[in-house]
Amino acid sequence: MELIQPKEPSSKHISLCHELHTLFQVMWSGKWALVSPFAMLHSVWQLIPAFRGYAQQDAQEFLCELLDKVQRELENTGTLTPATVPPGQRRLIRQVLSVVNTIFHGQLLSQVTCLACDYRSNTVEPFWDLSLEFPERYHCSGKETASQFPCQLTEMLAKFTETEALEGSIYACDQCNSKRRRFSSKPVILTEAQKQLMVHKLPQVLRLHLKRFRWSGRNHREKIGVHVSFDQVLNMEPYCSRDPSSPTPPRAERFAYELSAVVMHHGKGFGSGHYTAYCYNTEGGFWVHCNDSKLNVCTVEEVCRAQAYILFYTQRVSQDKGKAF
Repeated sequence: MELIQPKEPSSKHISLCHELHTLFQVMWSGKWALVSPFAMLHSVWQLIPAFRGYAQQDAQEFLCELLDKVQRELENTGTLTPATVPPGQRRLIRQVLSVVNTIFHGQLLSQVTCLACDYRSNTVEPFWDLSLEFPERYHCSGKETASQFPCQLTEMLAKFTETEALEGSIYACDQCNSKRRRFSSKPVILTEAQKQLMVHKLPQVLRLHLKRFRWSGRNHREKIGVHVSFDQVLNMEPYCSRDPSSPTPPRAERFAYELSAVVMHHGKGFGSGHYTAYCYNTEGGFWVHCNDSKLNVCTVEEVCRAQAYILFYTQRVSQDKGKAF
């Protein structure tokens, strides 16, 4: 066993992309049994001050910040591409520089329906992960009740995409107000409406964040410790929008996702505990439990018993050149 301990970066220009690239190269080289990402950690401390030091931090918040910083760094690099680079190579550079968006970027369809005229207003919004709420029974009941009622990942996805009634007559419908002049003295017509979120475009890697931490009456965040059942294969079709203008329905494999990683939080509260992860090795075809410097091969049954905090699902490669939904 050999420990990799890179020296603290001496350059004034710190690059998260470079440190990630170097770290992945070392990890996948197969030369070392243990890797200490000191240079990567130092770069994070410098570029994301909120995560500086050794205090407990949230894995979901860190991942969001890290990916955002990496994508911004890549975009800034793209602006420095010399004008002399041939168009074909420039396109390739743009594809490489948008790798974070290519992998994690999806789209949500936010649809608001006016209950007075049934007019539907659609807005497409980007997303890089889906944060899923627990059912209401886990927010208003005691711990003993939560342990009695199992929770399914599909139930949480259904809750995310369920139709929600907007409270009161607060919606200014474009259709109902279409005959009203822009500068008319007549009041804007407000109606009752309902809203629904659906997945409009699926990413290559779907990241699902289970919102286990809630604010309690004592002004601190406590953990919802119930087990959430999830499967190796996830069908996202029930949670996606439909295109009525399309002559043929999308191929079923475009909705199929396979479990690739599970992040767990061990502990009772938000400000304490420990994170471990289960990762699927695609080359070897086996699962590994990662706990700091300890790595153990495990079964998929053990993975499915995990108390998941973040789930990663990878889209199956479809037969039509692997294009995403």
